[in-house]
Amino acid sequence: MHVLDILVPFAQTGRIGAARVGAHLKEVTEVLGPLWARGSSTGSDGLPYLYAYGCLELGTCQAHCQLIYSVVVQTDWPTMEWPSREPGRVETFPGRPTYSEVLRALSEAGCPWENYEPLTDDDQCAVRVPTSGAIFVFNTEDVEEPMLCSVSVADRSPHSCG
Repeated sequence: MHVLDILVPFAQTGRIGAARVGAHLKEVTEVLGPLWARGSSTGSDGLPYLYAYGCLELGTCQAHCQLIYSVVVQTDWPTMEWPSREPGRVETFPGRPTYSEVLRALSEAGCPWENYEPLTDDDQCAVRVPTSGAIFVFNTEDVEEPMLCSVSVADRSPHSCG
């Protein structure tokens, strides 16, 4: 498996299986099993609001509903860990795809993208997929070719919980 096998469908749909903005954390754990890690910061309910399965991170509401507001794939690890389709197993594959690899894969999949100026500055650049809102952020500092750091979809719109 290659990281782009995960990232291109994520860019097209804004979801990775059950992991999607608007889902409840419980929906994801029912499919992927117990979480591998929890963040140390807590929300007003005393629960963590950052959870992970290897390089897949889920941000949840900081009140008490645990509604997912962000799905992030951290790609800047030399070896990425990913939940297998077999519960309890871990898949590993190389991380750190380059700018040209990512854009080629998006183009080959017919997935339109645009430069994303709000996250582009001296040491990084970003592209956004308009259909899903997926944002690809690349490190440009001290590298021969920009290297993908993360891909995310997020929606911090207010919602009623409780």
